[in-house]
Amino acid sequence: MFLPMNKAPKAAASRRPPVIMPALMLGALVIVAAIAYKGLHSRAPERPAAPPPSNSAAPSTAPAAPPGYQPIKPREGTAAPAEPSPVRAPAPIAAIPSSPPPEGPRADPKELISVLTALDGKEPITPEQAQKWKESLQQLIHQGAVSVPLIQQFLAQNQDANYAGVNGAGALGYGSLRSAMLDALAQIGGPESTQAMLQTLQSSIFPTDISTLAKTLDAQAPGEYQQAILAAVRQQLSLGAMDQLGGANVLPLFQVLASEAAGGASITGDLAQFAEKWPYYSSIALAGLPDGAGVPSLIQMAQGTTPGNQAAAAQALAQIAAQNTDALNALLDLAKGGQLPDTVLAQIAPYLGGRTYQLGPPADPAAGGYLTFHMANGNQDFSAYDGGGALTQAQISQRLSIIDQILQAIPSTDTATQEALQQQRNGLAARQAK
Repeated sequence: MFLPMNKAPKAAASRRPPVIMPALMLGALVIVAAIAYKGLHSRAPERPAAPPPSNSAAPSTAPAAPPGYQPIKPREGTAAPAEPSPVRAPAPIAAIPSSPPPEGPRADPKELISVLTALDGKEPITPEQAQKWKESLQQLIHQGAVSVPLIQQFLAQNQDANYAGVNGAGALGYGSLRSAMLDALAQIGGPESTQAMLQTLQSSIFPTDISTLAKTLDAQAPGEYQQAILAAVRQQLSLGAMDQLGGANVLPLFQVLASEAAGGASITGDLAQFAEKWPYYSSIALAGLPDGAGVPSLIQMAQGTTPGNQAAAAQALAQIAAQNTDALNALLDLAKGGQLPDTVLAQIAPYLGGRTYQLGPPADPAAGGYLTFHMANGNQDFSAYDGGGALTQAQISQRLSIIDQILQAIPSTDTATQEALQQQRNGLAARQAK
């Protein structure tokens, strides 16, 4: 039997391999692979998971990656560069302090004052105590205007601790507690400190305070506080004249008057007013006034027409007789008129020969030629310098002439004066002959 030629046998058709299904599967795989490939190149690689948060409450400062961020691919064979650490924004300029704070906690000024006042000058001072005291004083100064009210409050109480002669006190660097406090004000400076010093001028009963404050204020503003200084001196001298300063030595007050006179202040009336209580201080200061301003007052005191000490006034006139004609003529009149006793007149001889008084102790005791004096009346301390050896030939001749004039003027009965004057004349003549 013959089969038709255009029909395949069924058995042969069943043995042909399936072609359509594999092709469909392969196409699907290609599409999936293309999508995956595109996805890999369209987004950044995932970052590793962040570690679990710690117990700290501080938030993370790592900034989030901006949109579209893609890390730079490293070249083959090189390591990827590390990402920079986040940088905190700088603090605003206004938040930066104008000056660095002091190291360590600031001490309470009250506690510092307590440390300073603990050394009362009655017991020896150990090195440890001295060191703590000095450190406390420096801290008080470094705190500036904050310390000023407490310093002024202490000074207003008119209390002090004197360290003179106290074992171990030399390490402190100050002779008294008040001097340290006043120096602290000077170092602090500023308007608050100046005001505190002016208040202390008015309230203090210590002559040394006035002297210290006058120097500080004059150095800060020469002449500006002269009236305040003079008012403080006059107030204390008035108290001292009534014995209300506890017997304090008022030498610093007369030194301040002399200093202010050199700066142009008129103090002749003040010196004459207190000449009875402090005759040598007043006479020495009057003799040192510029342009002979104190000579009229000295003449009146030497004549006995105003309160004072005749001997002190006459000696002061003799000291300046070689430079002031009025002083010389006054001495000649006193000698001729017998207004000065022989014993008092004899005391002027060394001053005609070149001796000069000065307020206070010798400026340089080691230099020699100095004499020191203490007068119980008024608690006065002063010194004198025998400067005859430094006179020029012309000065020696002038003084020899003055001595000869007074020898001729005194009564013949004034033997003490004649002897004293002749001794000075012989000494000057011997120096002139050299």
